[in-house]
Amino acid sequence: MDIFSHALIPYLLGGFFCLDRRLLAVLVLGGIAPDLDTLISWIGGLYPSDFLLVHRGFTHTIFFGFFFALLVFGLASRQPVRTFLSRFIKYDLIFSPASMAFLYAGVLLHLFVDYTTTRGVPLFYPWQAARYSADIFSQIEPAALIASLLVLAELIRERQRITFNKNILILFVVFFLIMGAIRIEGKASAESFFSGQNAEVHPDSNPFSWVVLENESNEFLVCRYDSLTGEITSRSAFAKLTIASDAAEAKQAISAAEELPQVRLFRWRAYAVAINATSEKDGSWAIEYYDPLVRGQMQSSWPAFRPALRGYGEVRVRVDNGEARVEG
Repeated sequence: MDIFSHALIPYLLGGFFCLDRRLLAVLVLGGIAPDLDTLISWIGGLYPSDFLLVHRGFTHTIFFGFFFALLVFGLASRQPVRTFLSRFIKYDLIFSPASMAFLYAGVLLHLFVDYTTTRGVPLFYPWQAARYSADIFSQIEPAALIASLLVLAELIRERQRITFNKNILILFVVFFLIMGAIRIEGKASAESFFSGQNAEVHPDSNPFSWVVLENESNEFLVCRYDSLTGEITSRSAFAKLTIASDAAEAKQAISAAEELPQVRLFRWRAYAVAINATSEKDGSWAIEYYDPLVRGQMQSSWPAFRPALRGYGEVRVRVDNGEARVEG
């Protein structure tokens, strides 16, 4: 979910219950803190490791999430940071047991919202790296973003209002309940349509569209299902393994590539993994790992969303004399 929704949800809840402004500030801070991992995830690109230093990685856990939010709280409390941010927003933070409790409440609220979306969150990392997701909303949800921006505009317009307008929260909650009902009904329809098949159903950015991944013996099938019409609108097939040369050498090259932390991380993030392995003239191997579901989404997604999808969709590896390295 977008950062505007993550900020608005705790703000509206805190305002509805007339929370003290200092506690409201830390609740909102906790609500957005996990997504500030985008400011440090570049470190994982410079120094690849198995540590989940990526978006929706270690900061989206019930353990590390709190300590990362505590770090953000400490930085936001420092005078130079407060002076800079006061140009854009006024806030007041104070360290206390109550503020720490509301900070963690904001983090848990963030994790719950992300749990409802695709890809989910690794709640119990480092004890286990499994991602948990209800797969109700899309990770990129245009309708939710538009709704959040409209609410934000209304709050800015009414910023001089003394009392909190509780109708805003009611309308915001009703909107998400309606969206959730549409999604849940659509998912049930898609699962019923593909019943008996080895298929996973995931929400698309269109609230009435679902992307279905079918796992066949030698290939992945990616379908787009329209819950309004009850029909498949597109279907693409992707071979699980494509080798353009000697199979034995390819397996050795793939084995070397599998040792890279970037490849292991890609496998962790992907819905499924397909591989293209090609022998080059110089004797090296070009190996492409890609997620067939993401590739299927890119073929029919809005151009504006493709760069974001591409970051999740593939990783390219060059293997030369048994030494593997990531390209690009």
